[in-house]
Amino acid sequence: MPKMRGPIYARWIPPKLATEPQSSSATAPTPNPAEPRPNASPEVSHHKKKKKKSKRRDNEETDQEAQVVEASKSEVHVEVASPESPKPVKKPKKRKRDAKFDEAQGEEDESMPKKHRTILSKFDKVARRAQVEAKDSPEDTGEEKAKSEVLHDLEPLPQPAQVPEPAFEPTFSVLPTWLAQPVTVEASKTVPFSELGVQPFFARKLDTQGFTEALAVQSALLPMLHPGFEQHLGDICVSARKEQMLTCTALAAKTGSGKTLAFLLPIIEALKDRATTSLSAIIIVPSRKLVDQAVRVAEDLCLGTKIKVGTAVGSVPFTTEQKQLVQLRAQYDPKRAEELHDRASRQLETGFVEKGGIVDDLMHMPIEHVPRYDSGVDILICTPGRLVEHLESTTGFLLRSVRWLVIDEADQLLKQDFQGWATMLMDALHGETPNDFMDIQERLRKQRQGSSWAVALPARRLITKVVLSATMEKDLTKLGMLRLKRPKLVVVQDEAGEEHQVTNDADVFELPLTLDEYAVPVGNGQRKPLYLLYFLLNAAFKSSDGARKDSSSPDTSSEDESESENKSIGGQKSRVLVFTQSNESASRLSHLLSVLEPSLKDYLKTMSPSSTAKASKKLLKAFSTGNVKILIASDAASRGLDIPDITHVVNYDLPTSITSYVHRVGRTARAGKAGEAWTLFTKTEAAWFWKQLAKGDSIRRGGRKVKRIEYSQWNVTFNRKRTYEAALSQLQDAVEGADES
Repeated sequence: MPKMRGPIYARWIPPKLATEPQSSSATAPTPNPAEPRPNASPEVSHHKKKKKKSKRRDNEETDQEAQVVEASKSEVHVEVASPESPKPVKKPKKRKRDAKFDEAQGEEDESMPKKHRTILSKFDKVARRAQVEAKDSPEDTGEEKAKSEVLHDLEPLPQPAQVPEPAFEPTFSVLPTWLAQPVTVEASKTVPFSELGVQPFFARKLDTQGFTEALAVQSALLPMLHPGFEQHLGDICVSARKEQMLTCTALAAKTGSGKTLAFLLPIIEALKDRATTSLSAIIIVPSRKLVDQAVRVAEDLCLGTKIKVGTAVGSVPFTTEQKQLVQLRAQYDPKRAEELHDRASRQLETGFVEKGGIVDDLMHMPIEHVPRYDSGVDILICTPGRLVEHLESTTGFLLRSVRWLVIDEADQLLKQDFQGWATMLMDALHGETPNDFMDIQERLRKQRQGSSWAVALPARRLITKVVLSATMEKDLTKLGMLRLKRPKLVVVQDEAGEEHQVTNDADVFELPLTLDEYAVPVGNGQRKPLYLLYFLLNAAFKSSDGARKDSSSPDTSSEDESESENKSIGGQKSRVLVFTQSNESASRLSHLLSVLEPSLKDYLKTMSPSSTAKASKKLLKAFSTGNVKILIASDAASRGLDIPDITHVVNYDLPTSITSYVHRVGRTARAGKAGEAWTLFTKTEAAWFWKQLAKGDSIRRGGRKVKRIEYSQWNVTFNRKRTYEAALSQLQDAVEGADES
């Protein structure tokens, strides 16, 4: 039997249906491979037969495939005789080649395993049954079957029409209600003080000081703090920038918006008719200069009243402030005195003696008398660090009568948090008074607390908190330290309906609309003092007939010309505040300007943090009245100065940050008045100045731009080179002499 080619799994391939179209080659008789060809010799045929038998076991699977194919094609049924029958069953006579094929197939069946024969027998039955079914319906073809069969696909069930979903409109906000729904006031709004409920006595006083109409912040705060229908029984926060509310910053007030007068006026009006002195208002500011500023405004308003204003700053001895804030006197109380003496005796026996406190003051009291502590001021203006010291160390310094708490520049105070002042202050305000210092009303409230008599007792005082800042901190957790109760936010907008984009990277600052900014390039900076002098003489203090004329001859001015220049500068209304990087730079610049232009010497002063409080107060007063025209200061004075008539601010040294620049230029153009800010920059500072300060997104100017002013170097240095070199050598000698000493 010849070797059958094909895959080994061909034995399981089902036979083709008889009804399928057959090719012409299929109808031709298949020659028997076992039958020798007529031209072949018997020896060759016999030799091939032996060769096939020797390879039968190797090609067992191939032979089985051939048997399956031959069985499917054969239509002859072979009858096998039963072993029990005595006579063999007669078979039809076969041809010679069929007999040889059967003989070879029988030999292969004997060598095939039993399990394979069982599977092949089942396969043969299935193949024969398929052939019989195909013979019964020969006219049925595959195409007709496909036509007769109708396929039904799955169809979706009918669905009702979809109802359109309404647009999502959230009923909640990530911000608290008082931040999401502020009270807005236009920045340009002005209202006469008489229409805001201001008492005639104070209205006349404001009129004499030049204040006839209230600004936007004042017109919003005064009705909310005055008793009446519009009074807000809760805390008040002020924001002068619309985007502050959007970026979760609660409190801000534009520099120079009259906020000091806005919260001091209603407090002083409420305390005007008070007969006894008690601490009723605390105003907290971050620096001593702001303390002096608020004290000046408060003293002007308190003239003609019995209100006492006190301060608490680090520049005054602590014991002096204690005597001013708390007044000690003796009160007759035999029972209480006996109790205190018994406690003092027990402390002496045990050795645990209180240092300070009421027991210490008891030793200086007459017999059967106890110490009594009274407040010496009605309004206290202080810094947070000093306030904490008095709360810890001053005996009898109590806050039980405080009705107003004002926190100015809250962003700086909350960011630094001096000695945990916020937590300590809130505990002292909202906590109970110690037992040794309780008055009769507080003792009754404590004894009858929880009983039916507690309803008849007067309620605790209502504390109104007013919090203001220029650049409020964005962290709302810090606002939680202030324990605000029923707060309300007042937003002052620059224009009605103005929208701003919110930036999350840094704070956004907004400069006053009345501020004009200029920038002057100074080359490499070697002649920067000459540029400053040229600006002072030709821009800040120009003569009445126009700009100062440049002399065309060497510097040979007579005494009459010097006196006329001196008088012209003294008659000017300009006030120039020059900022330097350090106190040393301020001193050197002051020396150079005095040598270069002697006419400025009498109107030029230098301010440094090392100055005493008395000297600083005297200098600021002279600068505000006009006796001093030019004030040179370091960055320490950039925050807190409130001088009403500063016309020019000069950044002699470029500020180190955007915040520093905003606070510097914010010293002018205050309260709606015009002002100018000038900046001198070198070649190396130009890129940072124009990208960050002049054209950056952190500062908004209401559509205005920083103007570039070019000063000709020839005009700046004309007839001043020799004088400038002499001034530099003189300054060097002075510095070396100071170092040697």
